[in-house]
Amino acid sequence: MTATPLEPARRSPALVELLSRAEVRLLDELDDDGVVIEGDDAEIALVVEELDHVRRPPVHEGRSPIYGAFVVGPGDDLTTASDLVELIELDRDVDAARRFADGRFTYLVRRTDGRNQLACFRRSVQYEADLVEVQRQTGVQIVQRTLMGRARLYDRRGVVEWSGRAWNVRERADRLLEVIDPLVEGAPRDVLSALLDLCVHWLSSARIGATILYDFDPREDDGPSLDLDAAIEVPHLSVAKRHHFPALFASLSQTDLAARVLPDGTVDRIGVGLRSSIESEQAVPQKGGMRHRSAARYTWDHTHTIALVVSEDGPVTVFREGRKIQICDRPDGSITGGC
Repeated sequence: MTATPLEPARRSPALVELLSRAEVRLLDELDDDGVVIEGDDAEIALVVEELDHVRRPPVHEGRSPIYGAFVVGPGDDLTTASDLVELIELDRDVDAARRFADGRFTYLVRRTDGRNQLACFRRSVQYEADLVEVQRQTGVQIVQRTLMGRARLYDRRGVVEWSGRAWNVRERADRLLEVIDPLVEGAPRDVLSALLDLCVHWLSSARIGATILYDFDPREDDGPSLDLDAAIEVPHLSVAKRHHFPALFASLSQTDLAARVLPDGTVDRIGVGLRSSIESEQAVPQKGGMRHRSAARYTWDHTHTIALVVSEDGPVTVFREGRKIQICDRPDGSITGGC
């Protein structure tokens, strides 16, 4: 997926004046990779400053701490974040203020009027799924240095991440849902939403490869079936229950085969092998890795099943009837799709 490039008109002289030379170079990199930072000049400058900080972190005794910051723009309301306990005013320069933001329970709050605050939460909001939800609730842009040292930006579109070579964008699960839902007629929206959340913000963010089959309209198959020889029964877990996600995450990280999800969201098997017919092997092109080919062929044989494939390098692909659902960006920032 490609974002709309930043138009030169957005690079105003006033914005450049707010940035250091290193930050201007970073903005150039973001432009080159098609990543648009949203907001007015003051908000963009704060986001770029924080991204530069997390990509070139301070080192103390050989360690770089995890870290997080919220950039609050006009109209954003951080107080709507669930589990927020307190906002504490920080009357000190930004470098000193950053020492108190642990990127788990506390986050530095940067405001365009120059005020700095400390946001304190009653529980950890360290993981991608948590921060995506905070962003959705509040509208703020969130900059994070993860436990693995990755630099990330969370905005209304999704997650922008530095790979070490380029800035990549992963669309947020709820935005993908709006594209995929109309193309999967008959699939319960709540279960489809939960599946995308698990794949995009849990498995993908942790670089865990997986294949999930969602049989949303079960019927007696007249073609090839699943290979259950190495399959493991799952103990009453469901993708429709968010508190089951950690158990599903742990189990899916320990198998290379597929998981099967029933219409109500129940996960009944993991470690499932996929068989394909001769017809599907002829119909589906030899493209992509083994996971993608197997998923495409299985959904060609079983048109009442979709397959969600998470690559180990991050992207999530949804297959229906042997083809992947293409996600396309529009110039206005919206997304659309088609098989």
